[in-house]
Amino acid sequence: MIFQQLSQQLASLKNLIEALDYYQFTQKVEHLGNASIGAHTRHIIELLQCAINGYYSGTVDYINRKRNLDIETNKEVALSVLASLELYYQLPDKKLNLAIDNIADAIEPIVTTTYVREIVYNTEHTIHHLALIKVALVELKLNIVDANFGMAYSTIKYQSTLQNT
Repeated sequence: MIFQQLSQQLASLKNLIEALDYYQFTQKVEHLGNASIGAHTRHIIELLQCAINGYYSGTVDYINRKRNLDIETNKEVALSVLASLELYYQLPDKKLNLAIDNIADAIEPIVTTTYVREIVYNTEHTIHHLALIKVALVELKLNIVDANFGMAYSTIKYQSTLQNT
């Protein structure tokens, strides 16, 4: 189920990117600290890449990730990378290490996790950034996504119970 939820969120992102022109994708948005929709797209993609890479290396490291600025400035690159991710993230669960930035604490900078737990995290992380992208769409005066874009599944489910009462 969680893979399906992530797939739906990534499809929403893909559809949005396809609907945007270059300027809209790269426009800095004041209410997002001057980040662009492309920058949020890059961030979503790179964290998912970290989870997939961590599956094979044994350690998920979101801190020391590679940042590919082509993803945030070229929507064709972003769409291509999204399409390739769809082929690789549905993997069986297994235990992994998670690197953490732990400068001030005395504990080890590694905690244990599982791959599916990291997919849950990436799904929620994607929803969060889609909600931020929705703020950008409002600022850019683009009414091109549905009301559920960037909304958590639990919120959608809760709101549907309110409509049925």
